[in-house]
Amino acid sequence: MIARLLRFIALLPLIEVVVIVLVWQAIGPWWTLGLLVAGPVAGLVLLRLSPVRTFGHVRAALSHGRLPHEAVWEGAALGLAGLLLIFPGFFSDLLALALLIGPARRALRRPPEASPPAAGGGSREPLEGRFRSYRD
Repeated sequence: MIARLLRFIALLPLIEVVVIVLVWQAIGPWWTLGLLVAGPVAGLVLLRLSPVRTFGHVRAALSHGRLPHEAVWEGAALGLAGLLLIFPGFFSDLLALALLIGPARRALRRPPEASPPAAGGGSREPLEGRFRSYRD
């Protein structure tokens, strides 16, 4: 898994250059430069607004007595999308857009780990160890 990720990171600049050249030929130099400047600006705006949004969602989840794992995932995905938008190139922008689309972002989220068993629902094995009793 790590080897694939490193290989992808090594090939990413080459992919970006190829896609930039193809876009340059398709829509012209000025539109291409404009899009290459607009991407990082959008990424900076997203990175600036993402923590505020995430904090609000985490606070709302905690006030309703729920764990904020979904809000944290949403914030992390939006932060990663902002970082991908900052990098110049169109391939990274497409990856960022995939993270910005709600259904795609939720499809990438792994299900949360199983919750611990409720009190009394665990095994009935005796506990081993030393215990002290403090009586009033």
